[in-house]
Amino acid sequence: MTQIDGDRTHEPDETTSLESVLDEFVDVRAVQEHGWSSLSAAADFWRVPMAGAHLTPRVKELVLVAMHASVTTLNVDAVERHVRRALKAGATAGEVIDVLITIVAVANHALYFSIPILEQELTVAGDRNVAEAVASPDYEAAKEAFIASRGFWNSDRDSLARLIPDYYRALDAVSTASWKDGPLSAKERAIVCIGIDSTVNHNYEPGLRRHIRNALAHGATGGELLEVLQLSGMIGLESYIVGTRALFPRSPR
Repeated sequence: MTQIDGDRTHEPDETTSLESVLDEFVDVRAVQEHGWSSLSAAADFWRVPMAGAHLTPRVKELVLVAMHASVTTLNVDAVERHVRRALKAGATAGEVIDVLITIVAVANHALYFSIPILEQELTVAGDRNVAEAVASPDYEAAKEAFIASRGFWNSDRDSLARLIPDYYRALDAVSTASWKDGPLSAKERAIVCIGIDSTVNHNYEPGLRRHIRNALAHGATGGELLEVLQLSGMIGLESYIVGTRALFPRSPR
């Protein structure tokens, strides 16, 4: 299993430089000419979390892949950029896929909100199928297997198991696939989950608290988790990156 490295200092290089990102498709000189001090401020905002001493460049890039590939974001250009950067930083294709399958179930956070409302309204309307729905005999075993692989349980899943059992079985499988035999460590995967539950597009407090506890239980430090949260703020720079590309485009190198 791969592990997140401990505290370390990273010398400034292309992994911490926003200019190197822009230089692929933006006329950086034009940005400097017309953007007064904006480029310097943006570059420093990029550099601080990317040069942080707690997470390795590889882990930072995997977290950024997760944040940009999550269904709440789906920034194709940023996904391609950070997949390339993750591989260059030492990640394997299998580790990137681990991240991508881990974040699939984030879409079901909406069901945790909507299914109980639907259940209440169907009950009021007298729908006997809802009133009589019970979990399958295999449910408790599946629940125990989930806890064994993920380290926690989300009670919002109970309604899904009773009302849409086939969907729940598929959800359970996709939610545990990487945790059962993926190449990332449990600590790294928990850090990825913290990343997607802390972005501006998806502030999901229940999941964030669970994944923070899980990460700490697997040995994560406060410094590591603070860097994850800084990365989640850094994605605000995507508007600057996209906008300067539209203003001052140049052919990719």
